[in-house]
Amino acid sequence: MKRTLLLLLFLGNMIGYAQSQETFEIIIDTNVENANDPDEKEIIALWTAYLQSGEYENPETTFWDTSQYRIPDYFLWMVDFGTIRTRSPKVQCTILGVFAVENNHYAIKTSLAHVTDDNTIVLEAIISVYAKKVKGKYVLVNSSQYHKNVWEKKRVGNITYYIHPMHQFDEKDAANMNAFNVEIAKTFNTSPIPFDYFVSSYSREIVRLLGYDYMAKIYIPGQTGGAADIDNRIVYAGNNSAYYAHELVHIYTHELFPNGNHFWLNEGFATYMGGSGGNDLDWHIDKLKAYVLQNPDFEISLRTLRGYIPNGEHHTEFRYVIGGLVCKKVFEKHGMNAVIEGLRTVNTNEDFLNFVKGKLGISHDDFSNYIKKVVLE
Repeated sequence: MKRTLLLLLFLGNMIGYAQSQETFEIIIDTNVENANDPDEKEIIALWTAYLQSGEYENPETTFWDTSQYRIPDYFLWMVDFGTIRTRSPKVQCTILGVFAVENNHYAIKTSLAHVTDDNTIVLEAIISVYAKKVKGKYVLVNSSQYHKNVWEKKRVGNITYYIHPMHQFDEKDAANMNAFNVEIAKTFNTSPIPFDYFVSSYSREIVRLLGYDYMAKIYIPGQTGGAADIDNRIVYAGNNSAYYAHELVHIYTHELFPNGNHFWLNEGFATYMGGSGGNDLDWHIDKLKAYVLQNPDFEISLRTLRGYIPNGEHHTEFRYVIGGLVCKKVFEKHGMNAVIEGLRTVNTNEDFLNFVKGKLGISHDDFSNYIKKVVLE
């Protein structure tokens, strides 16, 4: 009874929605009292048209401002935006508010939710986008671009830092990050990449910066993390540091080796070169070793293995450390060019296992035992 009542209240507080097989529900909450004011009405129409268009990651978009970022809606990958109109159960999109903020921008607050078969309401996310007027009409602006003119800015070498108001910026870390950028460029025989670096003390602050006022992962126990927006050359660091080598590695490998997309190898290489979660690869190998000692029958499957080592620390992801270990062993045996060959060519699980067999002489069937043997050495 309570669940049904909540559902009725949830739906009863909404107006103005449309739904069909080709669209999903877009509702304007009754609390959006300014929805018919001229500016707000135009902004809502723009945002609604984008949502209903099905467009995503289009560099030729007319909905978004692309003057600073080539793919401004990339951040929506976190809610699997490419499938949002066709997902089952249907996603309900509710515009919660439109209001003026700094620098002649407007904020648009939107919730994404769905109702399960037993009438349970599941709130997936509350997202923030912005709008500004360009040449007489409004365009959408992503949250990161908006905050570039709100957060403090510092330039160090080829890095442009944007600093969360509560973060204590460390010039030494920034200098080390710039030095790493120079070194990784030398590794790949290319010029250092210029990029934006958003830094905060906790990963939940970075999630909010990305444009998520709410999502379930905002409250995970581990609050040291980040992400790379590889298309827009952005590092998001919620690790309380101006140094986050792991995510920069992803920007290089994406630009230089766009056809090599194997998760284990790419994350492994980033961990091998830049660590993960503030710790180097050897630290993570020690965590894997402890787990293997306690679970000798543990099976390493490329198809099913994922997630963090369940030791209560929430620091070491199985695929990161195992992929990093493969990179380390290939480097020790054949050098960096052999590792780069893998980054350039490995895409599928079969490619990965063939790479291991070709470089390390380990058959597909022996891969699990080989990894466990190596970490116990």
